[in-house]
Amino acid sequence: MGDLTKNFSRKEFRCRCGRKDCDAAPLDMRLVYALQELRDLIGLPLVVTSGCRCRWYNSRLPDASYNSRHLSGIAADIVCADLTPVELRRFAQAVPAFDKGGIGIYDWGIHVDVRGRRARWDYRGR
Repeated sequence: MGDLTKNFSRKEFRCRCGRKDCDAAPLDMRLVYALQELRDLIGLPLVVTSGCRCRWYNSRLPDASYNSRHLSGIAADIVCADLTPVELRRFAQAVPAFDKGGIGIYDWGIHVDVRGRRARWDYRGR
């Protein structure tokens, strides 16, 4: 049970920097509602591996974009133990907020965001 939606809790989206002075942007609930819609669609648990990030933490990640959507609280990296990244991406495309937002596929899972314009990328094998 989540404290934001049926399946998602605020702590899942918290910046992973661990600093007391973390200045990560607030979580955008459009992202959470879209993830809940995805979770309801597939009927399987999703794990948020990265949600909101502060600039300090983002700068320490090897492949993070300087202008990452995680810095604005509108992006999440997710995995599903029972689906491949390709299958998970296919389901994410059926969620309107993600279909009109960003979906990136990686070897480990997918990135989704609610940027408001369509963006797609494939970074598998990097």
